[in-house]
Amino acid sequence: MRTVLILNPTSGASLLATNSGGPEDHEAAIIAALQRYNIEPEVWYTTPEDAGNGLARRAAEEKVDIVVAAGGDGTLHAVASGLLETECTLAIIPLGTMNNVARSLEIPEAIEEACAIIAQGETRQIDVGRINGHVFLEVAGVGLEAALFPAAEEIKQYGLLSTLHGIVEGLRTLFAFQPPRFQIVFDGRRTRLYKAIQISVCNTPYYGARLRFAPRAVMDDGLLDALIYTNFSKFEYIQHAISISQGRRMLEPKVVRRKIRSITIDVVNRAAEPVVLHADGVPIGHTPASIVVLPGALRMRVPKRVAQGPNLLDKQAKKRELYHKVSNPKESKSHEQREENGPLYVK
Repeated sequence: MRTVLILNPTSGASLLATNSGGPEDHEAAIIAALQRYNIEPEVWYTTPEDAGNGLARRAAEEKVDIVVAAGGDGTLHAVASGLLETECTLAIIPLGTMNNVARSLEIPEAIEEACAIIAQGETRQIDVGRINGHVFLEVAGVGLEAALFPAAEEIKQYGLLSTLHGIVEGLRTLFAFQPPRFQIVFDGRRTRLYKAIQISVCNTPYYGARLRFAPRAVMDDGLLDALIYTNFSKFEYIQHAISISQGRRMLEPKVVRRKIRSITIDVVNRAAEPVVLHADGVPIGHTPASIVVLPGALRMRVPKRVAQGPNLLDKQAKKRELYHKVSNPKESKSHEQREENGPLYVK
């Protein structure tokens, strides 16, 4: 089994990073852990010119069996983008600050445990999202969240000055933002108008500062979870994030949730300023936004308990069931409003 380890030599350069130690320490620990399972990885390094996408495409062209992305969510996003719709299987060793995709798939942050998943886990196909041609694994956002992401990136960087500057810029952005009215088209047929401070379209339950904003999101159901923050004040928006970090959902009733395959979003008043967009924290321009799901586009190594979780076991039956619910308005409404019954897993 040919295995390539794509390593980001700068991952973890933050006070918030989980795994301590430098790049050499990480590399040595990963290789030693994989060798215990008789896996001898080839090590390829990301560079400022290639964050992992080009390396991943090369691995796919060379028919590599498993590509291991060792880094944060940015490295994972780049590598995953190069492996879409290929026969290569992606594995994760989370070395970054947030590691939201790994958290959503219950992949441990400890290097030895993550390597055990590579050797002993199972391979499943997970969904990927696309906004205006840009791929995302976690979330695409429209509105305040997208405007705040650059400041959030500064806050998590190494160094007190960067953190303080990020906080100041974040507060400035927060107070300056004015919620617009949006026209939203769900699945190409249902049009609704909302005044919203934020619209998040999620593929993973966790994103941002390791917060479980989308608890009903499942990464292999062929659907995305749209969260529309209607009539939120800025104070309520902050309060909502804080309550989630504390395991509470005080303002949950104000969040409109929809399971969708596609969604288009634009401001109602075309003369108004367009609203900023992001894909996994990377600014990608402004509205209008066209977002679709790419079902089962990425082969992923996951823990056995996740692979065998409580979803329909037959892949085709699951597709028929979920797509039928989305295409039937009455059943779709029931599907959208179902209560959370513990953790949801990929199959």
